[in-house]
Amino acid sequence: MAFKNEKIPEQDREMFESVINYENLKKQAPYITEFQSKRISRWTIDRERGVYILGVIGGGREQMHYCALVIDGKAVVFNDDQKTKGTLSAGLEEHWDIYDLRIPAELELRREEIKQLIREGLEEMAHWYFTAEGGTVANPNTTARMNIISFEVEFK
Repeated sequence: MAFKNEKIPEQDREMFESVINYENLKKQAPYITEFQSKRISRWTIDRERGVYILGVIGGGREQMHYCALVIDGKAVVFNDDQKTKGTLSAGLEEHWDIYDLRIPAELELRREEIKQLIREGLEEMAHWYFTAEGGTVANPNTTARMNIISFEVEFK
């Protein structure tokens, strides 16, 4: 049971877009910025456990960065603030603060499991060097890895 970075396969696109779309996520996270599901091309997935995690929107100073973890066909939405120290050659120290964790009521009893899945998924996502060797957002490199020497997630 492990997360793996992938380009979202076309055969999973309809299922993905039925859960990950602006209308669904706006109900849970009122501050989320509008986004287009069709433009999201990659996820970090654990197929054995049937869960995946991805960045939904954000970046830059004008938008808060949001991620979603999908478990049992339901989206858990959260705001993250990633802090990185170091260099690619020497190694990176990653610290992710998680804010505004929005767990659907029917999954609330699984809060600790969900937090652990978020930790595991974000760690694998942090290792993803999707632009290495000519990778792009639309056609990411799924094998290159960032040199992460430490990784922490803190729920605020």
